[in-house]
Amino acid sequence: MAECMNSIFRAVKSFSCIIAALGVCNYSNANSDVDFSQWTLAWSDEFDYENEGLEHKWISQNGPTENEWVLSSRWRDNAVVDDGVLLLKAKKESRGGQDWTTGNVWSKRTFGYGYYEARMKYAGAYGINNSFWLWPKQGTPEGEKACEIDINEGHYPNIINTNVHNWTDKYTLPNGRVAHSDNQLHHTLHGDPEHHVTLEEAVSTQKIRLRSNNPASIHIAEFRVMSDSGENAATAASITTNGVFSKLPSKESFAIDGKADTRWVSQKHGEKWLELHWDTPQQVSAIEFSNGWLQEFGASEGKYRNLISDYVIEYYDGDDWVQVAQYDASHVADYSAQWHTYGLEWDEDYFRFYLDGELYHQMRNDVCFSDTTILFSLAILKADIAGPVTDAIDGTSMKVDWVRYYTKP
Repeated sequence: MAECMNSIFRAVKSFSCIIAALGVCNYSNANSDVDFSQWTLAWSDEFDYENEGLEHKWISQNGPTENEWVLSSRWRDNAVVDDGVLLLKAKKESRGGQDWTTGNVWSKRTFGYGYYEARMKYAGAYGINNSFWLWPKQGTPEGEKACEIDINEGHYPNIINTNVHNWTDKYTLPNGRVAHSDNQLHHTLHGDPEHHVTLEEAVSTQKIRLRSNNPASIHIAEFRVMSDSGENAATAASITTNGVFSKLPSKESFAIDGKADTRWVSQKHGEKWLELHWDTPQQVSAIEFSNGWLQEFGASEGKYRNLISDYVIEYYDGDDWVQVAQYDASHVADYSAQWHTYGLEWDEDYFRFYLDGELYHQMRNDVCFSDTTILFSLAILKADIAGPVTDAIDGTSMKVDWVRYYTKP
């Protein structure tokens, strides 16, 4: 019965692809911002074949990963087609001189301007980069830029990272590090910027803290500690944090300055934390904070970035830290449990990024004009870039249901 159902599923998926190619409909894009009547399906892979068929369209890495931020070697064994889905698997095993293995593939053929989309699930653990991206594996033509387009470097549970890298024009920073032009943005399209914690009974304390394993920097616009009288005691506190992200106008004091238009932005790597201290005990009945930042112009208007993915709030009772609240964004939206479609429209003027057919970000194209390949890759990242690396990663996988490429007639 299971094999019969899988055969039916693959047949339905293939039929949907045929219908999409005819321009009649696209089953993944109901109420879509993408007008498919303007596009023709030029290439796709539905992964509706046995595992050995992967080599017809894709190449897999077999060996260690040279990128200094990646902890996993990558192997064909970790790229598996199973029941119509490509699985890029993460395993805790020493191979190729690295302590983890994962999988990746890149297309044998090249692609140009058009609309790209893939239906995916993230691997269900922190510490992992789930990537759908474009890179000229065939080499960059003379006179063109080495251009990387990250349609999504997704981090569990629901962070979308877009980026356009210019790897040709590099420069040296004052600290001696060689850098290049990029435009990395962390989008959080599901979640609430406001968090309110009301205590069942008021507590007396001289210390309150928030801790988080959020993969990127956390952005706290205002952290408030409320008394029974409704006064905000945070503005009179001393504050310590895990540090400040140097690339944005930020100070620790901005988290408690009573102003909604300033924000503390934490260091990017490692555990993030904010702690308040008072000289005398405070009666605390509620804790509130605003986080992330709202895009107020362009295609991203009304969309939030950098919403916090998890936290624990505690107070100090004189002997121990006592937890009063815990938050996990996977309870709001878990992209490892839910299928979502990630899309990119690329032409000589713009990049337009889509989630489930909805446009959420747009930027000018000043660098990417030559043909490229499609890549899917799973990477385990050091320095807590995608959150802490733990044994929870072992056995997880990034899943790709299908990938499609459209061109204008």
